[in-house]
Amino acid sequence: MGTAAIEITARGVVQGVGFRPFVHRLASRCGLAGWVENTPGSVVVHVEGDAAALSRFRVLFGPEIPPAARVTRLSVRKAVPAGVRGFTIRASRRDGIALSTIPPDIATCPACLREMADPADRRHRYPFTNCTNCGPRFTIVASLPYDRERTSMAAFPMCAACRKEYGDPLDRRFHAEPNACPACGPRLSVLGADGAPVGCADPIGTAAAAILGGSIVAVRGLGGFQLAVDATNDGAVRTLRKRKRREEKPFAVMFPDIRSVRSAARLAAADEAILRSPAAPVLLLPARHRSPLAPSVSTGLPTVGIFLPYTPLHRMLLDRTNRPLVMTSGNVSDEPIAIGNDEAVSRLRGIADLFLLHDREVVQRTDDSVVRRVGRKIYPIRRARGFVPAPVTLPRSFPDVVGLGGELKSTFCFIKGDAAYLSQHIGDLEQAPARDFYEEAYSFSRRFLDARPRAACHDLHPAYFTTAFADRAGADRLFALQHHKAHIFSVLAETGFAGKAVGVAFDGTGYGEDGAVWGGEFFTVDGMEVRRAGHLAYFPLPGGDAAVREPWRTALSLLRETLGAAEAETAALKLFPDVPRDSIRLLHEALEKKINVAPTSSAGRLFDAVSAICGLCPRASFEGQAPMRLEGAAARAAAGTYPFALASAGGRITVDWKGIVAGAAADARETVPAGTISRRFHDTMAAAILAVSSRLAEDSGARHVILSGGVFQNVTLLSGVLSGLRKRKLTPLIHRQVPANDGGISLGQSYYAAMQVEGG
Repeated sequence: MGTAAIEITARGVVQGVGFRPFVHRLASRCGLAGWVENTPGSVVVHVEGDAAALSRFRVLFGPEIPPAARVTRLSVRKAVPAGVRGFTIRASRRDGIALSTIPPDIATCPACLREMADPADRRHRYPFTNCTNCGPRFTIVASLPYDRERTSMAAFPMCAACRKEYGDPLDRRFHAEPNACPACGPRLSVLGADGAPVGCADPIGTAAAAILGGSIVAVRGLGGFQLAVDATNDGAVRTLRKRKRREEKPFAVMFPDIRSVRSAARLAAADEAILRSPAAPVLLLPARHRSPLAPSVSTGLPTVGIFLPYTPLHRMLLDRTNRPLVMTSGNVSDEPIAIGNDEAVSRLRGIADLFLLHDREVVQRTDDSVVRRVGRKIYPIRRARGFVPAPVTLPRSFPDVVGLGGELKSTFCFIKGDAAYLSQHIGDLEQAPARDFYEEAYSFSRRFLDARPRAACHDLHPAYFTTAFADRAGADRLFALQHHKAHIFSVLAETGFAGKAVGVAFDGTGYGEDGAVWGGEFFTVDGMEVRRAGHLAYFPLPGGDAAVREPWRTALSLLRETLGAAEAETAALKLFPDVPRDSIRLLHEALEKKINVAPTSSAGRLFDAVSAICGLCPRASFEGQAPMRLEGAAARAAAGTYPFALASAGGRITVDWKGIVAGAAADARETVPAGTISRRFHDTMAAAILAVSSRLAEDSGARHVILSGGVFQNVTLLSGVLSGLRKRKLTPLIHRQVPANDGGISLGQSYYAAMQVEGG
C-alpha cells in the first residue's frame, strides 16, 4: 500500500505535560515518520506512512495521552505526505504566544516517586524531583515563552546529566523546564521562629520532629507558604487557630496515603480518583465518627477537606511524620498567602515556630484548589493550583474582553479567541493586601495574554473594588452586569448552551437592578437574553454585614414578618438564649423604625436564619458557617416539608417563605431535633425551586434549568433539585469547571461582554 498522511491538532492543556515526547514515542513505535510541534495554544502532529500503521496510531493516541494533559478539542484531517524520514520534535512556534502555553502545576507522578524511593537513583530523597508529567509550572513562570530562563529555575543551571535528559526526545524529562537534581537544583534550609538560621543536616527531619512535638511549621510550598501542624494534636490545632486568627473555619488536612484517608473519611472510588488526579485538589468528604483527627480541625461540621501530598517535599514530610497534617495557607486570615522567604518570616512571625524554606522562588501566588464531588465528577469550590491557568473552552471565538469579578472569592477572567482564562482564586477584596494581589495578578495576565480588551464588565454594586477598578482595566468600553445574571452567564459560557432555559441563581447577596439586595432569583433565558422572572419574597435585612456575622438578626426579622412583633420577640427569647435581651429589643426597634434595613430576596440569608432558629449557628465566625452547619445537620431520613406558597405580581413569581419560617420555628420551640428541621427545610427549598422552575419552563417552552450561586455548593440541596428536575424530564446545567459561588462570576461577566461586543 502507498504512503498516507494525517494531521492532528490538539488543544487544551497539551504543553509542558510531556505531550510531544509521547507523540514521538508512539509514532516511532508504529513505524511512522513526521513531526510534532507546539503552536500557541495547541500541539500539531503530522504523521505519515503505511495506512495500517496510521490506523494503529489513531487507535492508541487517545488512551495513551499523558495523564496531566487535558485535551478540550481534537481535530484530525488528511494531509499530503511530505516524504520525510524519521520522526522529529520541531522547535516551538512563538508567534502569538498565549498563557495557554503554561500548564497548571501538576502533582508528583508515580515514576518520580519511584525514583525518590530508590537508594540507587541519583534523585533518591530529592525534594524537587519532577519530569514532564509532573511538577511546578504556572507558579514558577515570570515571563513568556515558557522556557527555563523565564522561570524561577533560571537560577539553577542544569548539570550535564540533567541537560542530557532535557535534550533527549525519548526521555520523560525532555524539555521539562523545572528539571533538577541534588547536584544542580534547589536546596532546603531551616530558620527558627525569629528568622535565624538553624544548622541541621536533615531539614525535613528537623521540621517533622518539630511538628510531632506540637509545633507549627511554615513550609514553602508550590504556590506559597503553608502552615503545617499535627492534625491529631488538638492542642496544636487550637494554637494554630489562635495565632492565625481563624476561630472555627475548617482546616484542610493532608494525609500520607489513601489508606490513612479511609480512617478519617468515607471514601468512594470516584473520590479516590479525584484525590489521585494530577490536579490533586482538596476534596470535601464526609468524616467518620471515630476519626483520628483532632476535633478542632473541623468544628461542628460532618465533612473534612482532604488532600494527598502533591509535591516531593510534602511526600517526604508526610513520610517522616507518618500522620495527617493540617496544611493551611501561610497567612493571617483574610490576607493573601505569603510567597517569599523574607516575606514569610516577616508576616508569619508569631505564628510559626519553625520555617522550612527552599531557594526556588514562587512567582505566581496560588492557593490550593477545593472541590466537592457531584455524581462522579468534581464540582469546584475554589479554583486555583492544579487548574489555573488552564482555560475554559468557549463555543466559538470572540474579541479580547475581560470580566472583573466581585468583591468576595474574587477572580477575573480574560477571553481571548475561544478560550476564557480565569485568574487563580484571589479572595475577598475588603483588605488592601488582597486588592494589591488582584492588581498584581491582573497586570501579569494581561501582559502574558497580550490582551487588548475591547470591553470590561463589572458588577452593578457601586462600592465594589472591582467596580472602581474598571476605569483602570485598560478596556475600550465598560459594561455593568447584575450579579445573579453573571452567575447564569457563567454556566452558559461553561456549557455553550444557547437555547431556552430557566435560570436559578441562589446565593448570599448581590446588588439588584431595583436597588434591593437580591439573592434568591429565577430567570428565563432565551439565547443571550436573561430576564428576571421570579424571586423569593422580599424581607427586611437588618444591619448588612452584621446580619452575616450574627444570623439571629436575620432570623428575628423573618420571625417578625411571619409571627408579628410580639410573638416574634417571645420566640426569639426562647430560640436565642445566648443573645442578650437588650440586643433583641434594640433590633426590634430598628426593624420597627426601618433603621439600617434593606429589602432582600436572599436565599443565603434564609439559610442563615433557619440555622439560627435550629440553634446551630446564631453567630458565625466566618462567611458560610451557618448554612454549612445547617447542611451538616440534615438527617438522612425523609422528614416531610414545610408549607410555602407561590404568588404572581408584576409578571414575576414570588416564593412566600412564611410557612417555612413558621414551621421551623414551631418545631424548634417544641425541641424537634435540629437534624429533622434541617432535612425538612432542605426538602422544602428543593420543592420550591422545582415548583417555580417547572412553571417557568412550561410557560416558556424551556427544557433546561441552569443552577448557579453559592447556595448550590450545598450538595444536599443540589442533589434534591437535580433528582427532581430529572423526574420532571428537565435537563439540569451545572458548573463543572468554575465555582458556583462568586469565584465563577468573572467568567459570566466576560462572556456577557464578549456577546455585547459582537452584538450577539
